[in-house]
Amino acid sequence: MLERVAVVSIAPILPGAVHGGSQRILDGVLRGLADAGAEVRVICSWRPENDGGFEIAPRIRVEPLLRLTGYFPDPWEVPPYRILQSAEAIGPVFEWAETVYLHADTFYLRNLIPEGRRVVRSFHDFHYETALISAFAFDADVTIIPSSYLKRCIDATAGATPGKSGGRSGDAVVVVPNGIDLETYRPRPGVTPRGVRERSDSDLVLLWPHRPDTRKGISEAIGITRDLARDLPEWNIRLLVPKHVDAASSSETREFYDNAVRLALTEGVMESLEFAPWWSGDETADAYSFADLTLCPGNFIESFSLVAYESLACGTPVVAAGVGALRDLPEHPDVHLFPYASADAAAKATLAAAGGMTDPEGIRRLLTRDFSFEGMQRGYVDAITGELPDAPPSEPARDDRFTLAPWCSVSGNDVYNDYDFAWTRSAEVAPFLEPLEEQVFSRDMAIEAGLSADQIETALKDGLIVKA
Repeated sequence: MLERVAVVSIAPILPGAVHGGSQRILDGVLRGLADAGAEVRVICSWRPENDGGFEIAPRIRVEPLLRLTGYFPDPWEVPPYRILQSAEAIGPVFEWAETVYLHADTFYLRNLIPEGRRVVRSFHDFHYETALISAFAFDADVTIIPSSYLKRCIDATAGATPGKSGGRSGDAVVVVPNGIDLETYRPRPGVTPRGVRERSDSDLVLLWPHRPDTRKGISEAIGITRDLARDLPEWNIRLLVPKHVDAASSSETREFYDNAVRLALTEGVMESLEFAPWWSGDETADAYSFADLTLCPGNFIESFSLVAYESLACGTPVVAAGVGALRDLPEHPDVHLFPYASADAAAKATLAAAGGMTDPEGIRRLLTRDFSFEGMQRGYVDAITGELPDAPPSEPARDDRFTLAPWCSVSGNDVYNDYDFAWTRSAEVAPFLEPLEEQVFSRDMAIEAGLSADQIETALKDGLIVKA
């Protein structure tokens, strides 16, 4: 067992607070390493609140040595002397460590890590510039990602980069699904979350528990609310939206919520829009249990979607657009997917979910088996300490074999591309791709089906298909 692990988090870590899904994962990983006997030193970005460092638990010391912004998507946009100060401060920690774990990677000062140190990293997205640069430019002994969706995307791009195929990056990408704390996230009947008025018998409560990003689907949630108010006039439709902690200090965040108010007024559902305070983990579990359904209707490229799984764990159905890793949600009667931007399909999915949870025990069993917090901890600890078995070697991509790109889905004559955030009409290519799904096809097979060589090359260029 390793004794000394250095962990790098570009985001700040604050005493007594865990904000966001990625930090909840990190907290679990740190505690898992300490429980396994490792001494852990955690390098993170400095804030006045963490000045001087602190201990999370025995054997876990937080050292805020990075003078970066700590905020995405531009954590490195600081004066150059701050980067120099960071490099000088963290070098001795890397010398001390046996293994270095880069949480959510985005760490560019790889030259500071001495030769011979095991480097393990994780990615929690594959669309921000920081993650893309890390994936394409830097290697690691093991890369941990939370979903098969993300692995398929990495394998088809960074893993297929000339000069890297068959190297460490392509061979050691392992899926460790995010874990759900099923003790915290469980049905809590009769609770009312902080800052929310109690329910009445005629209420139908929709929950939109996301950070203030338009791609998370606030406008789509308001549209769904409008359609439900029209289709279910006997019900009092409530759209519950927690306001992020930055709402008081960030003008951009305030503008986000102001725009939501303007849209609700335009759509005639202002009386349905309810703002609540930003909740902690326990309080969020209260909110999931309080709601009748949880909405994930946007086109943000989710790499896992903790919101969807946490909601299901609390016994609340999920209505989600089929985007990113949401397409890989379990096939279960309480998961209601619809094609992004289809208002009719969204309305139908929401009406189906409004009927209530049909199999709460079944989904809990599935989550316990496949998405437990303890299972996630074991997976990360095994990867960081070298206890995971070697990943099988990747087959090199071939110029004459193709498959639908993992970031695309097909419906009729249209192809949805996660990275374009939109549907594209492709009347010739889409009908050929739709029945194939993830199956591999040859160039000859496509030509026999009526596609031209130019159409195949265009589909490759547009990212609709990838070499298999």
